[in-house]
Amino acid sequence: MLSEVFRNTVSAHDLCRKSHRILVATSGGKDSMALLHLFHEEGYEVEAAHVNFQLRGQDSDEDEKLVADFCSGHGIPFHSQSFDTKTFATEHGISTQMAARKLRYAWFEQVADKHNLDRIATAHHLGDNIETLLLNFTRGTGPRGLTGIPLKAGRVIRPLLQARPGQIAAYLLTHSIPWREDHSNSEDHYHRNRIRNRVIPELEYINPGLAQTFSVNLQRFYELEAIFDDSLKKFTATHRTAGSKTLIPHTLLADTPPLVLEEFLKPFGFTRQDTLTVFKADETGKKILSSTHQLIRERNHWSLAEHADQEPYVPVTIHGEGTYRAGPYRLEVRIQEGATPDFTRNTTAWLDAEKVGWPLCIRPWKNGDRFQPYGMKGSKLISDYLKDSKISTGDKQAHWVLEDPAHIIWLVGHRAADHCKITGETRKFLCLELRET
Repeated sequence: MLSEVFRNTVSAHDLCRKSHRILVATSGGKDSMALLHLFHEEGYEVEAAHVNFQLRGQDSDEDEKLVADFCSGHGIPFHSQSFDTKTFATEHGISTQMAARKLRYAWFEQVADKHNLDRIATAHHLGDNIETLLLNFTRGTGPRGLTGIPLKAGRVIRPLLQARPGQIAAYLLTHSIPWREDHSNSEDHYHRNRIRNRVIPELEYINPGLAQTFSVNLQRFYELEAIFDDSLKKFTATHRTAGSKTLIPHTLLADTPPLVLEEFLKPFGFTRQDTLTVFKADETGKKILSSTHQLIRERNHWSLAEHADQEPYVPVTIHGEGTYRAGPYRLEVRIQEGATPDFTRNTTAWLDAEKVGWPLCIRPWKNGDRFQPYGMKGSKLISDYLKDSKISTGDKQAHWVLEDPAHIIWLVGHRAADHCKITGETRKFLCLELRET
């Protein structure tokens, strides 16, 4: 059964051909071991790539040994690489899961380049796709997120994406293929694990045929995506250009669903909220800014162009208590002992004064700025924080940061940094109060 699903998926979506040389990402788990065996049994020229993330001690080493032994016994070239994943995650301010993803895909590409391999195959299956679709729904998604994991992205292919976990398990048993269980999959530390271990079992209780239902719906979503792409192409072909500007006639918008305009504007840095503003605005001269472009409502159309750089505000250095003028703001800085902080106003930040270095500096945010928002364990790009909070990132000078010599301690008017938060042991309080000039 799994062999048939594999062959049908490869053929129907032209994922690869027998003449192609395939690199199979092989963790040692049941899915990747089944995929490696399938490619080998189907007569492809195949090589295996295993990443040791050094996250599970001896278990990680035993995973690597299992894959190496299997490859040796079947005459399959074997490549392995170890990474200090936790250090990489800390240095880049990202989650361990995201660090592992970045490290493995970058290395897979390097191996494929070095050994002239045509495709990189991963063992994502229907269960993974269901989890991804539910995650996308939970976080909010556009039409692309409805189709979950793509069958093909560049030279990365996923021949098992339409296979059910039960089919994989049966294949392993039939062919006596060894594999190892990653016991962290049973833990609920990550959102994907919580969906796999808690949400999906509840949905399967409601609908025992959940996998088949999702499989059918995913096919519908693929077809809807094709319809949407056709609408987007027609819209893109209909707008006009005038020099460096793109002109979007009001008459065109009258027949355009907001979702189509949203996807059209997304590469220029505009958000869903920006798109809705386009449809609501009725005054000539209305301007909407992204980080790189501007939309201006003119008499007969909206014009889209790169926006001219604004005259930058000068950063202001703060050496101690006092009132400081910075761009459109007046910042009052006070240091108090025995204070009773009021956390109800975004325009006031209360910090532990002994956790803050001097001098401070207040300035507009810039690309690459990162801070650790209050309540978060890791750091976050300010651009991502603003987008996640549905705040326009267009006019950079509308958003300021306050930093000490080592860290950003306050995204002004929004959220303070976690590392200098007030605790029960705080004795000296730094109060920062913002007023518009």
